[in-house]
Amino acid sequence: MKKITILLLCCFCFFSSYSQADEHLEDDELLWQFSLGTFWVDSTMAQLVGAESHFSAPGLLIDAKIEYKNFYLNTHSGDFYGGSDLGYQMIIENDWGVDVIMGSYQQPFNENGYYDRDEEVHELKGIKEREADLSLGFAYYLSHGKFQTVAELVFDAFGESDGWLFHLDTTRNFELRNWDVWLNIGANYYSSAFIDYYYGIDADEATAFRPEYVVGNTSSFYVQLQADYPIAQSWVFSAGASGFAYSSHIVESPIVHSRDARVVFMGVKYVF
Repeated sequence: MKKITILLLCCFCFFSSYSQADEHLEDDELLWQFSLGTFWVDSTMAQLVGAESHFSAPGLLIDAKIEYKNFYLNTHSGDFYGGSDLGYQMIIENDWGVDVIMGSYQQPFNENGYYDRDEEVHELKGIKEREADLSLGFAYYLSHGKFQTVAELVFDAFGESDGWLFHLDTTRNFELRNWDVWLNIGANYYSSAFIDYYYGIDADEATAFRPEYVVGNTSSFYVQLQADYPIAQSWVFSAGASGFAYSSHIVESPIVHSRDARVVFMGVKYVF
């Protein structure tokens, strides 16, 4: 019932705001920006008991921003988990706005941990798969001086948790000689239903060494830094680092070993 209610609310706001949307996006012009690069990525996730949490390998990273009318799709290789956001701009003012947004905020895992592998992790054997959320909600954007602040309230409308989370972050973009630098600091507040779906233990998952456990409301904090340096026409060197930590009580879960995580990457990308 909760999922139906929030979906109806978002649909109502979407259609009621369509005619009021900013005229500069109401034509049929398709706007896009795209970059593709080869990077070395070193990441350590919040460790699950017995599971591999560290990953280090070369890979492709893609950043894209596509806009059509008031709709947009953004990908974020520089964010902590990467990923994409789909949105619709409901209200557009000079220094603030409100969007309807949809995206994922939590990393999935199963008996094998975060990464696909042939054998299951003994300590995680018998747990159900935790699927990625697909959350829907609203984002409020505010530009103040050289900072941009975003507040998001989303509900896992298409996922399995039946929970919600509140996200808040602020970003500062500045130039340092020929470097373009982004500094981002933020926090998340997870409802008990949302975070318990991932790190709680249900009765049918409990064993003698893994008792039932319910995770209460939880918060997390993170900081991200990314820097770009032009090395040739359309070619850019890019590097970034992120640090993340849950509330200390998250390690009380029988399947959680550590509450902190990090990501470091560097490489070269081509900007189209």
